[in-house]
Amino acid sequence: MKQKIGKTLFNHIGLKILSLVLAVLLWGIVMNLADYSMTKTIRNIDVTQTNGSAIENMGKVYNVQDGETVDIVVKGPRSVVDPLTAEDFTAVADLSELSLTNSVTIVVRAKDSQTASRIEINCVDNIMNLTIEDKISKELPIKAIANGDVAEGYAIGGISVTPNIIRISGPESIVNRVTEVRASVDARGVSANLKKTVTPLCINAYGESMADRPIEMSVSEVTVDMTVYPTKTVPLVLGSDGSPADGYSVVEINYNPQEVTIAASEEVLDKTNAIYINDISVEGLSENKEMNLAISDYLWKGVILADQNTEVAVNVVLEKQAEREIEVSAEDIAIMGMNVAYDYTLTTSPGFKLKLKGLQADIGDVEKSSLQLSVDATDLEVGEHIMRLTYAVPKKTVLTVLGKVTLTVSERQETTEEQQQQQQQQQDGNTPAVPGENNPG
Repeated sequence: MKQKIGKTLFNHIGLKILSLVLAVLLWGIVMNLADYSMTKTIRNIDVTQTNGSAIENMGKVYNVQDGETVDIVVKGPRSVVDPLTAEDFTAVADLSELSLTNSVTIVVRAKDSQTASRIEINCVDNIMNLTIEDKISKELPIKAIANGDVAEGYAIGGISVTPNIIRISGPESIVNRVTEVRASVDARGVSANLKKTVTPLCINAYGESMADRPIEMSVSEVTVDMTVYPTKTVPLVLGSDGSPADGYSVVEINYNPQEVTIAASEEVLDKTNAIYINDISVEGLSENKEMNLAISDYLWKGVILADQNTEVAVNVVLEKQAEREIEVSAEDIAIMGMNVAYDYTLTTSPGFKLKLKGLQADIGDVEKSSLQLSVDATDLEVGEHIMRLTYAVPKKTVLTVLGKVTLTVSERQETTEEQQQQQQQQQDGNTPAVPGENNPG
């Protein structure tokens, strides 16, 4: 039986070996066809810059103009090439090999040595172009900025930053574009003092951030302190200073706004009930005057303006004074302080008048009775006396006496009891005049 099996296995041995060889060849052909050669484009491989100190040691700085990433075309077996991504390659630009045109060749390699041996790499553009500039430095103040509105009923009393000066360094063309360095904090809804550490930010002339630019700063963090005060709305009280031109009077002073919102500590707010502006000069004015005054110039120490109105608009209204004459007789003048032992005779000089000068609205309706004209005979002895006329006039009205008032005092003759009672009643009926702006007659 064994001999029969062995005979069968070794029958036609040549054909069987040939079949095996053909099978192996066929498998190789099939496998070769399945793992065919292919190409693949891989994009945006980050380029690493090396030996940048070679440029910096010359007091220069560089900026990549183009070539921060590189695209490649990879060729090789499908089984090797197909799974490859940008992460499987390194791209390096050696800045020590900078050309006269400020360009560097980018070298791309596969990270895995076995992969590298089975593929070909071709760069789409293997040149990195640089701009080379002088490195400069400059110092700038740091501006503290509060973003957003604090809580209702509160205002920012002050904001500061420490340190308040910073040195920035970098390419000349970039550093020269920095116009401001800001330190910003979020003030939205804040109702108490705030202290926060923030990163300063370089800003250009258009108010745009330059955070993505190669700028070195002497400090990476600063501290912002913000004081928050409660607010209060108080009236503005205005007053004039000086006198207008002769013959003119100030009719009124109009202004807007008439109240403003201020901020301060609770203690200071309790003591502040108004903002007084008392130095509006009307000296020598002969016509209306308009002006704008900075409200902050009139605030107490420790008080800040928390109002959108920073100025008060003032309009001083003038009016030319009018004149009016009133004829007066002795009968219009009361004698005060009479002694029952004397007789009194009051006379006025010929053409005796009173001249009023002031605003038409003030003097137009003045009557003799409203002037409360009187003379004071208290302690006068027998004889003839030139009297000082007493009167009451409206505010800002000037009264001039044109003429003289003479009071003659004489010994009283015997009178009946009835005459004495009449004189006493007459005296009791004379009430003192209410003094105004009095001028001597």
